[in-house]
Parts: sequence; structure tokens; C-alpha cells
Amino acid sequence: MIREMLSFRGKMVRRGAPALVSRGSLALWGLFSILIVRALPTEAYAAYAVARSVQIFAMMLGGGFVMQAIVKHVAEGDTRRERRFTNAAIVLALGIAGLIGALLLSLGSTLQSFYSDIDLRGIPWAIALLVVTSASASLPHSILQAKQKMVRMMTADVSSVLVRIAVVGYFLLTESLTSPLQVFGAMILGNLISTAVGGVFAWPHIEPSLGFDRRELGKLFGFSVVTLGAGLASSIYARTDILLLGKLAPEREVSGYSACRTLTALADTLNNAAKLVVLPVISRMWTSGRRSGVLHRVMGAVMVVSLIQLPLVVGFVFFPRRILNFLFEGKYDAAAPVLMILGILMVFKPLGSMFGCMSAAVGKPSYALYSVIVSATVNVGLNIVLIPRYGAVGAAIATAFSVILGGAAVMVLSLRKLRREA
Repeated sequence: MIREMLSFRGKMVRRGAPALVSRGSLALWGLFSILIVRALPTEAYAAYAVARSVQIFAMMLGGGFVMQAIVKHVAEGDTRRERRFTNAAIVLALGIAGLIGALLLSLGSTLQSFYSDIDLRGIPWAIALLVVTSASASLPHSILQAKQKMVRMMTADVSSVLVRIAVVGYFLLTESLTSPLQVFGAMILGNLISTAVGGVFAWPHIEPSLGFDRRELGKLFGFSVVTLGAGLASSIYARTDILLLGKLAPEREVSGYSACRTLTALADTLNNAAKLVVLPVISRMWTSGRRSGVLHRVMGAVMVVSLIQLPLVVGFVFFPRRILNFLFEGKYDAAAPVLMILGILMVFKPLGSMFGCMSAAVGKPSYALYSVIVSATVNVGLNIVLIPRYGAVGAAIATAFSVILGGAAVMVLSLRKLRREA
């Protein structure tokens, strides 16, 4: 088993290199975000952190939950059936994105009144545009991922990030970065570029003339609703901390915590890169009857991610204050315990992430849903109890406990599925 895992590790690195570059470009954006943290005034960064958390939920509801269903169904073959699923997914994702964007605009004043101490003027419009453009950019990305056209997918993703960096870099060089709206504007432009580039590459795999009917739409929507529940619950325990910090803690607590989250998000980038390869591979293995090798593939992916992120884990756990002082010039040194806790959490994330990906690939996205519903409930409760007393450290403890709990649950459920059917 170990030999097969090591063999797959080599194959995954070769096949996943474009995927790693694709997700790595987002890691580059994450590193670039450190400069954003440094440049924005504390009050402006607090608004940016809260708005980003709202954006995550909005993007998930605004068509993002359809993307995993696209990869699952389109990766199973290259027939008329898969192309009709693609057509249904495009209509479904863009339609939902438009509805969520309109809802955000109608609730703009409510959001501002809830966060009365944070200036969110213009933020609802920015998030609404981000939702629509993110859905349009994610569609060709998901189609190319399903077809394992990783180099083309990488080209579209990297183009988007380079545009973001160029725009925000201009504001930084001219010392004129003062508002989160400038950052969101760069992200919107990047999404438009990614849509154009990815659309050109994905077009050969799209056949509008085939149309779709209620069966494809119903099956796609049914799968998507389950992944929506899992993704939404996951976002709850991934973002509730910042939302509640914005309400219950001082601005500096929000900014320091968000800065630590920005650093440890590099681990999420590695996990997401591995999932780009693992999901379509496991889906094809499962549908073609090669089920005995599924666990080896998953554990091989866990090994790759764990080894790559090991230097980051060591740095965050053993030298958190030095890292924060070097990057932010003493601005967020008090958040060192937060960075240490989130660094320890990085050790456990690959297992939960890869087994959650596997559960979707084998047609059981409900496993991820069950696990994150429990962990999200625990997380919200812990945040409410711990944040008023311990601030950002309490939020970090709640997040770590919830992520570990969710990962363990989906791992146990997935292993039971394998034992029954492999």
C-alpha cells in the first residue's frame, strides 16, 4: 500500500503541477494580501475583512455550489449526456448568481445598520458584482477541471490573479490604497479576464444546441443542493469567527485575526490544488469499477499536501511572533497565539479536505454535509461563548476545534462507504 501511495504521489505531482500553479497563483494573491493588510488603515481593513466574509457566503449561494456538481458529472465521460449537464449547469449557476446579487443590493442598508461602527458604503454593490463575475469565471474553470485540461485552466486562473495584482499594485505604489472597494474592483476585473480566457478554452466542450431538460437540471440541482448545504455549513464555521469578531470585539482584534487567517490560508490553497486533481480522478475510478485503489489515491494526496506545507506549519507554530513582526512591522504582534493555533490546525486540514473531496467523487456529498452541520453548530456556539472573553484567541480555538471535528466525521463516514462497496 505504501509503495502504491508513493507511486501515486509522483503521478499526482506531475499531473497536478498545473493545478498547483493555478491554486498557487491564489497563494500569490494571498501573499500579496499581506501588503493590503499593511497598507489599509485599521478601520478600512476591518471593513474589508467583514466584507470578505459576507462575500464568501454570497459566492457560495450565488452559483458556487453548482461547480462541484459540474466536475462530478462532466468528468464521467465525453458524450451528449455530459454536455447536456454542462448546459444545465451554466443556466443554473448564472441564474442563481443574478438572484443573489439582487438580494445583496436590497439588503445593503440592513448590513450597514448591523455593523454600525464599520463603514460599509458601496460594499453591497461590490459584492454583488463579485458574485456574478465569480460565477461566470468558475464555469469554464470547472469544465476544464472536469476534462483534465489543467494547463488551460491554469492559464485562465493565473491571468485573473495577475490582473488583480497589477491593479492593486498600482494603488500600493502610488500610496493611494485607502478603501476595500479598490481591492474588490481589482477582483471583479480579474474575474472578467478569467471568464474571457477560460471561456475560449472551454468552448469546445460546450454544445448549446443540445440543450437540456428537466432530468439533467433536476439531477444537477439535487446534487448541488447537498453540496450547498455542505459548503454553506463549512463557510459558517470558516467565517463565523470574523463576522462575530466584527460585532463583539474591537477593530484591532478583527484585523489581527484576519491577518493570521490570510497567512494560514496558504494551506487551503494547497488543499484546493490537490482537490482539483483528486475529484475527477476518483470520480472516474469509482464509476469504472476501480474502487479498491481509491483509498491509496486519497492518502497519496494527503501525503503530498502535508509534505509541501510542513515548513509553513513549523514557522507558524514555533515562530509566530517573529513572523508577524517581520511581515506587519509590529502592527499585529498581539495576534501571535492566534497564528500558532491556526498553524497547528494546518496539520489536520489535509485529511478532512481530501476525504470530503472523495465523498463527493463517490456520489455521497451528504457525508460532508452531515459532518459540517455538526461542526458548524459547535463552532457558532463556541464563538459566542469564547469571543467575548478571549477575543481573537477564542475565535481561533473555536475554529480549530470545529475543523478537526468535521474532518474526523467525514473521514469515518467515507471509510465506511469504502469498506462496504470497494
